[in-house]
Amino acid sequence: MDAQTRRRSPQATRAEIIDMAIEVAAEKGALGFTLDAVVARLPFSKGALLHHFPNKQLLLEGMIDHLGQTMVDEVLAEAAKDPEPYGRNARAYLRTVVNDPVTPRDVSIGRAVLAACAVRAPLARRWTMWIEKITADDPTDPVGADDALMLRLMADGLWMSDLFGTHAVSREQRKALLSFMTPGTQLREAPAVGADA
Repeated sequence: MDAQTRRRSPQATRAEIIDMAIEVAAEKGALGFTLDAVVARLPFSKGALLHHFPNKQLLLEGMIDHLGQTMVDEVLAEAAKDPEPYGRNARAYLRTVVNDPVTPRDVSIGRAVLAACAVRAPLARRWTMWIEKITADDPTDPVGADDALMLRLMADGLWMSDLFGTHAVSREQRKALLSFMTPGTQLREAPAVGADA
């Protein structure tokens, strides 16, 4: 380990490695993502990288954890603005995807992570664990559960379209998806106790 790395906290070193790994994924995609490409951008040696992430799989897991935590934080911050607890996280998930502007960098990172998850099942399971953190509070009644799932699938479909450019979705069309959350539709009010579904 070099002298500069010894002066840094392990958390700061890990965070810098992950940040650079995400930048490499954004610029080079899944095929160009290598440990050597990450090391080339770091101010310390490959040994320091390998100390924190002994192999590519562990670095990819670190990236998934960072991106997952970022996504969870964004969704929960959006959910905190919603005064109605019933279905709050599902609505926040859709609002986060609709309202966050998609950049070319986001597209590149998303494609690289998606490709990694597609070929490495443990990474897909790891991403699912992050998604479960924001679905744990979803309604459990049949109608509410279905509505929550529908909102999440709309968000996921929009995200996939953003990644692959499969549909030209205008800003107005993005915002129109939020109309599915108006009073009298999906997840606006908890069902009355004892009401028939």
